[in-house]
Amino acid sequence: MFESLKKRLRSIFSPSKSTEEKPVEGESKTSEWLVKEPGKIAEPVPELYEEKREQPAKEPYEEKKESIVAEMPEATGDAARKIEAEAPEEVPESSEKKPPEEKKDARKSGIFGKVMSRITEKKIGENEANVILGDLKTALLESDVAYEAAQRICEDVKKSMIGKSVGRGGAAEAFKECLVDSLRSVMSRERPDLEKSIKAKDGAYLILIFGSNGAGKTTTIAKLAHKFRKFRPVVGAGDTFRAASIEQLNEHSGKAGFDLVKHSYGADPAAVIFDARKHAEARKSKLVIGDTAGRSHSNANLMDELKKVVRVNKPDMKILVLDALTGNDIYEQSRIYSEAVGVDAIILTKTDVYDKGGACISASFVTGKPVLYLGTGQKYGDLEDFDADSIIRKMLD
Repeated sequence: MFESLKKRLRSIFSPSKSTEEKPVEGESKTSEWLVKEPGKIAEPVPELYEEKREQPAKEPYEEKKESIVAEMPEATGDAARKIEAEAPEEVPESSEKKPPEEKKDARKSGIFGKVMSRITEKKIGENEANVILGDLKTALLESDVAYEAAQRICEDVKKSMIGKSVGRGGAAEAFKECLVDSLRSVMSRERPDLEKSIKAKDGAYLILIFGSNGAGKTTTIAKLAHKFRKFRPVVGAGDTFRAASIEQLNEHSGKAGFDLVKHSYGADPAAVIFDARKHAEARKSKLVIGDTAGRSHSNANLMDELKKVVRVNKPDMKILVLDALTGNDIYEQSRIYSEAVGVDAIILTKTDVYDKGGACISASFVTGKPVLYLGTGQKYGDLEDFDADSIIRKMLD
């Protein structure tokens, strides 16, 4: 999961995208950089000078190696030997290329030079922030993050970044930190402790499972029953319309270790779950899980039937099961189910074959409710606790 989003975010926060390298048109670099603290030495910015000072030509120092005798052909005998003895020694070879002493650069001295030597930070402006935020919003939308959620994240990041002082080369990292904070605020919801709630309940604790067709409700129910098998769970086969639903639950009951209460096809699902609760109380079970038929969130009649199941049985926990592969439609599903019957928590399925990752953000943002678990496979143990920080790390690492 998150492979697609990770690739996009890496491209956004790569050094080539660093906002320091894209100064706002019309602004000088002196307006972008701030004095951080005296004593800090920084190289002056060459572009600040309109005229470049011409450096004096460097002529190599050369010394003729010919003796004075060679320059004075008339000298002979003792005179020649005397002159040759008084001639200076040859200059060592290493000193032949020694340049003359350079003049002190005026740019590194005086008041202006002292100020320039302490330039180490810059402030992020609105135009600079928009450069990255435009790419960020596109990456979020392409990764199945709902538009409203993407908009909220970008607004949070922009609010945190405008006017923020950052070191050279540190703007991208600062944006990344602000993004982490925003994602955490969008996804972090207080997760209920199901085990503690089941123990504290006087009688059987009822969890009602609902969602759209093909979301993976039946498998999720078997995983939940296996996870909490120490409470001797009872499952009510409330999906009385799908041909194979009861047979599937019956198959799972022996392997996952739960009792199954079922009626005939076409029976009232509210009555099936009511009987499952009575059965649990009779055998001193602490947990009942009610299945319901998959239904389109746009089908008004089926949504009315679900309202009846909730009204009759008054479940302690209403869990919406969402298929991660649904993509952006998760937003609409979450909204309608939440408005119709209320949602207490979410389980997101098929995340092991979902590489975009935006569904986690969308579902939690729309409902304002926590994601309890992630379905990561077909085995009973493939039900992973949802952790926002872990998700963010996978998203950005």
